[in-house]
Amino acid sequence: MKRTFRSAIWPLLGLLTVACAAPDGRNLPAAEDFESLSAQFAAPSKEYGSAPLFVWNKVVTPERIDEAMADLKDKGFGGVFVHPRPGMVTQYLDDNWFSLFRHTMEKGRELDMNVWIYDENSYPSGFAGGHVNEAMPESYDEGVALKYLRAGVLPDTVDRFFCCLRREGDAFIDITAEAVSRRGEKGDYYLFYKAYNPTSPWYSGFSYVDLMHEGVADKFIELTLDGYKKVVGEEFGGTVPGWFTDEPQIVVTDRESIRWTPDLFDAFRARWGYDLEPNLVSLWEEVGPWRQVRHNYRDVLMNLFLDRYIKVCHDYCERNNLVFTGHFWEHGWPDMGHNPDNMAMYAWQQMPGIDLLYNKFDVESPNAHFGNVRSVKEVNSTANQMGRVRKLSESYGGGGWDMTLRDFKRQGDWEYALGVNFMNQHIAPLSIAGARKYDYPPAFTPHSPWWEYYRELNLHFARLSLALSSGGQYNDVLVLEPTTSIHLQRAAPEPLADDGRGVPGLHHRIGTASGGVRSGVGEHPAQPRFGQGRPLRRG
Repeated sequence: MKRTFRSAIWPLLGLLTVACAAPDGRNLPAAEDFESLSAQFAAPSKEYGSAPLFVWNKVVTPERIDEAMADLKDKGFGGVFVHPRPGMVTQYLDDNWFSLFRHTMEKGRELDMNVWIYDENSYPSGFAGGHVNEAMPESYDEGVALKYLRAGVLPDTVDRFFCCLRREGDAFIDITAEAVSRRGEKGDYYLFYKAYNPTSPWYSGFSYVDLMHEGVADKFIELTLDGYKKVVGEEFGGTVPGWFTDEPQIVVTDRESIRWTPDLFDAFRARWGYDLEPNLVSLWEEVGPWRQVRHNYRDVLMNLFLDRYIKVCHDYCERNNLVFTGHFWEHGWPDMGHNPDNMAMYAWQQMPGIDLLYNKFDVESPNAHFGNVRSVKEVNSTANQMGRVRKLSESYGGGGWDMTLRDFKRQGDWEYALGVNFMNQHIAPLSIAGARKYDYPPAFTPHSPWWEYYRELNLHFARLSLALSSGGQYNDVLVLEPTTSIHLQRAAPEPLADDGRGVPGLHHRIGTASGGVRSGVGEHPAQPRFGQGRPLRRG
């Protein structure tokens, strides 16, 4: 029998209407009634304990792993996310790496702690520390963007351009096929060429991969997740519950470019029934059916990213009883450069997550983290609509060495009140030597003066995680985000700024639009698929 339960001893729960609900199969069962919740409340199990990013940023040895894990257990953590990061000397993804991970898993099992996979050598996810680039050159060397130059005469070098358009009045004619034979002709020409992400030591001397390219996700999983699966065996989906992805994206570094992938034009034509090539200029200028073209273009990008990367990761987790968690580039909304729609991404995670950096409460900035109500309500609402119980927040990164226990509780309580129920602290590093000490502190290690007292705060959030995983939130109001409207309006190179459309403060207005009534956030195209089954009434 389902019951509703509340208690004054947990004032945060007063913000929610709580009723027992069956959780997703990859989460622990929720408490079935108030008595069951009370019995677990004093000492929640490891699944409800927080789990920091356990940063390997020096020479990693079994002895250092054992010492750090024992200390984290003593401070009340329920698990760790093994996270390679700058400063690491141990070779990534070689036999020794996987052996060390197995040792960590065995130590976690001994200490009754979960050991999660962090899927990349730093971030953003998808290139496997350069191994994907090396094994699959087409993952990065076929171009990821289009730029154009405008010319009054077709140049002798016109054969170097990827697509050539001639403007005739309000129309654009694709003359690519005959451009070479028309060299020297006068006219109003838009000449498009492919652009590439720059190479960088961050990507092991390569550039970031194209996550919309067919097969990249499969190669990434083969090189990373399959390697972990071989060494942990039957604990894949047990002591190793899942994997954390960090900011996989489809951004281009040049803001004057549009995102491109080798079969973009074919995918566009198949989805929308007309050619993108003669309409390319509409992505920069307000010419032709520019609103329609911009919407359709970003819709294709989103679906290529979903189908070829995000869903591939989700499906792998489904097959292997893993939890796909981590976060995307959610704080940049409504800039759709990194990923066109946050909520569409969350829908394919077994435990959707967000990133809440810094220690400045700000409800106005479009780049705010702490104070960004929209961001937290997005992930909570998607989880509600998809029947997910747990919602992760990577918290505190970049807050600084001067953060205190009071700061940790203030920010944590705020995000938990809005729906988070899995605390993932950034970071617990093995070392802070040299430049490592500037790597987005605080550090959840003995390097911090409050460390010996942190166990009590961990217990606080473990209890909240248990309580807030034991019920469901039932909303009376759905606030639709204007993501699609922004897709219609924003030109390709236009930066995210207060451009007259009122971007600053929009996050807060969306998050509080219901005027205090229990509410969720939705994105219009997703709503018919992901609604809770009740009819929607506009009002």
